[in-house]
Amino acid sequence: MFCIDRKLIAGIVLVVVLFGGLAVYALSGGVTNNSGGTVSITDMANRTVQVPAQVNTVVGVGCSAREIVYLNASDKIIGIEQIESNSTGGWGNQLPYMIAHPELMDLPIIGNAKTDTVDYEKIAELNPDVVFAGTAEQADAIQEKTGIPAVVTYVGSVGTSSQVDTYEKSLKMMGDVLGKEDRAEELINYMDSIEEDLANRTNNVNSDKTAYIAGQAYYGTHGITSTNPYYPPFELVNASNVASEITDTNATLHAIQIDPEQLISWNPDVIFIEGGSISTVENDTSNNPEYQNIKAIQDGNVYGLLSYCLYSYNKDEMLANAYYVGKILYPEQFTDVDPEEKANEIFTEFNGGSGGSVYNTLKAQYGGFKQLDI
Repeated sequence: MFCIDRKLIAGIVLVVVLFGGLAVYALSGGVTNNSGGTVSITDMANRTVQVPAQVNTVVGVGCSAREIVYLNASDKIIGIEQIESNSTGGWGNQLPYMIAHPELMDLPIIGNAKTDTVDYEKIAELNPDVVFAGTAEQADAIQEKTGIPAVVTYVGSVGTSSQVDTYEKSLKMMGDVLGKEDRAEELINYMDSIEEDLANRTNNVNSDKTAYIAGQAYYGTHGITSTNPYYPPFELVNASNVASEITDTNATLHAIQIDPEQLISWNPDVIFIEGGSISTVENDTSNNPEYQNIKAIQDGNVYGLLSYCLYSYNKDEMLANAYYVGKILYPEQFTDVDPEEKANEIFTEFNGGSGGSVYNTLKAQYGGFKQLDI
């Protein structure tokens, strides 16, 4: 029988373990993936944040919970902002992702986006693994006051190609944090396929109609002079937007106000109104008879849309609106499309849960896609 020194065996084992560990570390890119490990994330404000490798609980402030739902991670959410609830002043029953997941409306309140306030004590009490935030200032304050890692996302408009690129990058980053990398790619591919479909239908096609978006919501609903030169549903179908001549930098970020005389001068062929603003626009046209001279109103070419911008930007409503706009402006190119059925598909794809009920819920509140008499 051969006798081997036990110390020699122990030394060989130790070397094998060490080299094996180094190999795993190198292959993983220097990221520890055990239950107690962290990963380094570069967020949308170019901040480097250490987050748990396994994220089980989150909250979103600054309008960022929407994308958590989009990424099929609603089960990780443990707190919501007041505006997402169905309490007094809340808009939960008007937000597609909350309609699709009504159980979220019963969660604790962790802030109020209307007043740009965060309940740091409640967040600390809930102690989520990660907080998503809308701005760097918000994220820094949360980390300083609670010690919880806070990651900045992009929750803005997607009316320009650069904004779309930023949004898709943000989705991928959030997917990395939430362990939903595959879902992020799936959603981005779906959005890209919608954009491609709309482009194929409308590229090099002249609708021979000018369009105007009225009542573009921004921090609440507005009247007929609230519009957007880069309104995404128009951009997606190559609509001739009468407001596109406005080059104000702020116009790429949110709705802007124009003079009534400017709208009358533009004299659009078709007017679309976001649903939440219909009553306000109707008051405008009733109290200002000069609007009745606009061609779209005279000819009855006024149509209702969903409120794309309500508590930041609802990308699902944006895409659903685009198909209805296309149906009105290019009827021959959209003969195979039922905008309501397409909306149901889009809401389900984005939100999961009860996404198939979202359109009918919004339709009951604001009328959905239909011709209006103003």
